[in-house]
Amino acid sequence: MGNFSPIVQQQRAGEIPEGVCLVVGSCARADWPSNDEGDLLYSFTPIEGNLQYFWEAFPSNSKGGPSDLRTTYMFSYLDTNMQRPSLAEFYDAYLNWLPEYQGKRIDEIEPIRALFAAFPTYKNSPLETKFDRLLMFGDSSGIQSPLSFGGFGAMLRHLKRIDLAVSEALKYDALDKGSLKLMSPYMPSLSVTWLFQRAMSVPAARKVADPDIINKVLRSNFTSMDRMGDSTLRPFLQDVIQFPGLTRAIAGMMTDPVLVWKILNHVGLVALLDWWVHYVALAIYDVRHSFLAATESSSLSLTFEQKRLRESLKFGSGRDYYEE
Repeated sequence: MGNFSPIVQQQRAGEIPEGVCLVVGSCARADWPSNDEGDLLYSFTPIEGNLQYFWEAFPSNSKGGPSDLRTTYMFSYLDTNMQRPSLAEFYDAYLNWLPEYQGKRIDEIEPIRALFAAFPTYKNSPLETKFDRLLMFGDSSGIQSPLSFGGFGAMLRHLKRIDLAVSEALKYDALDKGSLKLMSPYMPSLSVTWLFQRAMSVPAARKVADPDIINKVLRSNFTSMDRMGDSTLRPFLQDVIQFPGLTRAIAGMMTDPVLVWKILNHVGLVALLDWWVHYVALAIYDVRHSFLAATESSSLSLTFEQKRLRESLKFGSGRDYYEE
């Protein structure tokens, strides 16, 4: 039941999410201008009603080969202010902008199925269990980035780690909440993404000075990462943040001081200081993981706790990305 599980709600004790990702979309049939490629993150409109619309699209055909089916999503990052639109109103905006995005009139598109969801995101993540013999998985674990549409992809990334940890927890009877908490450690590679979520959203009550600021930030960021090559760009696109790549991307954006100043005004000093703590932690985790990897001893000689520590450093620094 994910974030809405009664057990998770009991643990969070009425905690209000710091953010929400609204997602709507459809799988539809049409004579598309092009249906052999997709978009991962696309934006073509300025901020509208304190919302920045992002798009994702890809061909839909389970049998392979050419298809006239295409899936499109529109999503936005927002706070939990009651002034925010409902999912129905958000879907109206999707239908309004879909023809311009895909180059087809709305009456030329045959809907097959509609998709819609709201994903709450909490800074208190990953969620540590408060109970013996209980472990969180998927959305309920809070292990996903606040930029993602949920925890399934994140769980695939962590599946090998968790599988090994659960196996050893059963073997050594390490099923108390103190031991199980070690499987949901603090990960600076996850926490630093909150600044990205903040940079890609607008508080409901804020007056927007530059409606195109988010598009400018993304254009500058992706241009910078693209110049640095796949070693910087690919991990980011797969939601894995690493200290070297993040530092290079930031340095690349510093070539436009006017934009940097606008970004600082947009995200705010409090959010920036909070991010700085996690950025420094990311650097520390990266150094510690590199040191332990260089002096790694046989895992047979490590305790349950020591193995979980090494895993937290590897995943907390994003270095698991290079695993075969």
